Amino acid sequence: MNQKQIEAFRLVMLRGSMTAAAEELGTSQPSISRLIGELEASTGLALFTRNGGRIQATDAGSAFYREVDRSFVGLEKLAHSAREIRQFGSGRLRLVAAPVLALSFVPLVIERFLAAYPRIAVSLEMRSEGTIQRWASSAYCDVGFATTTPDAFGVTSAELYRLAGVCALPAKHPLTARERIHARDLRDQSLILPSYADDTRSSLDRALRQAGANQMPTIETPYGATICAMVARGLGVGVVNPLATSDTNPSRIVFRPFSPDVMFRGFTVCPQLQHLNPLVKAFLDLTNETMTIEAARLRGLPETAGS
Repeated sequence: MNQKQIEAFRLVMLRGSMTAAAEELGTSQPSISRLIGELEASTGLALFTRNGGRIQATDAGSAFYREVDRSFVGLEKLAHSAREIRQFGSGRLRLVAAPVLALSFVPLVIERFLAAYPRIAVSLEMRSEGTIQRWASSAYCDVGFATTTPDAFGVTSAELYRLAGVCALPAKHPLTARERIHARDLRDQSLILPSYADDTRSSLDRALRQAGANQMPTIETPYGATICAMVARGLGVGVVNPLATSDTNPSRIVFRPFSPDVMFRGFTVCPQLQHLNPLVKAFLDLTNETMTIEAARLRGLPETAGS
């Protein structure tokens, strides 16, 4: 049994005749017939029944073809893998992200990326803003996802998103009856706000102060997911990055658009290299494509979330 015999058999099964298989292989029908005969002799299987000029696969022939087809699919996968290795290498993609991105958006990108490039190993670390910039500056990561304006030396950065914050409310809170929450509506409310480590805290303070909602926050935390968890427990109300709304329980927490706009921003941060790794470029392209889809979804979500 050799490759030529197997290929001839597969084409006969696919095309339905030895003549068609011979035309595709650029040979003669007697040559294909001879290869099939040799394959039957080497395997001990009667692969076809012959009735005049027509052939039909036997049960054994059909079973053998299923095994042959699996092998060819395996070979096609190997060829695809070889193309991936030529293009991207066989290395590891190292990612680091701020919590709001590491817990929601980045896993979505990784899911899509691995569907396209299943043989690439990916690592994801969740770290503080300062660590993200240090790792990118020292090339300890390939791509960083930050929520504060990058200012580290030796990095390249690009804005990934600019999204208006949404008001997070316990599901049974009276304010959930409103379609939009204004800063003045938060007067005398227990506030759960981002800490001053978050770029948005100053603009949020200004909006609340101008609306007369200048009470001290009950709780401060730098993490949007933590704000959502505490709002869901009825500890207060907050204003969060809409990315933090993913996978929350609508029976315990709802979201409404907030006025005036308080903008949350995100950035991709990469080591400043002379030549961009094609693997990194592919991941960044998919990141931007995914964010375009997610941003459109999130901009429409708060109007109906929890309704």
